[in-house]
Amino acid sequence: MKKWVKILLIVIAVLIALTAGLAIWQWNNIIAILTTVTKTEIEIAAELDSSKEKLESEIKEKFDANLVSDFTSEEERLIIKGEISAEDAVKMLEEKRSETQTNKKTHPEDNKNKDEIVEQLIGDKVIELYSMKAFYLGKLGQIEAKVRKEYAQLPKEKKNLIGKKDLATKYMGTATSLLKQCDTEVGKLIADLEKELKKFKADTSIIKTIKDAYENEKALKKAYYLKLLGE
Repeated sequence: MKKWVKILLIVIAVLIALTAGLAIWQWNNIIAILTTVTKTEIEIAAELDSSKEKLESEIKEKFDANLVSDFTSEEERLIIKGEISAEDAVKMLEEKRSETQTNKKTHPEDNKNKDEIVEQLIGDKVIELYSMKAFYLGKLGQIEAKVRKEYAQLPKEKKNLIGKKDLATKYMGTATSLLKQCDTEVGKLIADLEKELKKFKADTSIIKTIKDAYENEKALKKAYYLKLLGE
């Protein structure tokens, strides 16, 4: 990434800070921009995978839950490109879940103890969360494909950072609306999980961990797309 592009992105971050009052989602955007200018695309992907592994490790440590692993950065890239459909991604999760359940001995469904019920609950919500991610990654990929197609059709003199910015601005409303919809659904899922955990008097500290992981992943995803903008 060229030095002047990095400076431009940092200026944007400062302007956001000065004009927006530093709400949580604004910090998310600032972190994304700063990540863009300090890390390579490979480093961002590695940080995404590390963040997912950390979340899964914490959940397993607290609940001994037999979790399905999240999509890798490469799998997410294929979902975004449309090479793996959201439906096929969900099937992948279901197959993984079936394997993990086969490998773990539990009581019959009507005779589960409290810990097993909580573990089942968390496992179900994690599957739901990852399925939701596959759906929105697919939608995001459709937007990206439109932007790339329109960029390819631009005259040579407009194939630069300004041309990319103009196209990004054109689709910003669609992308923002999609993000808000995703935030709403994820928020509802997490609230439902917290309610169920409280019902069984289970540890709810994992709720904050999941929220933090979600915000961190959003920032890293934004950083990835800002990195593409600066190339």
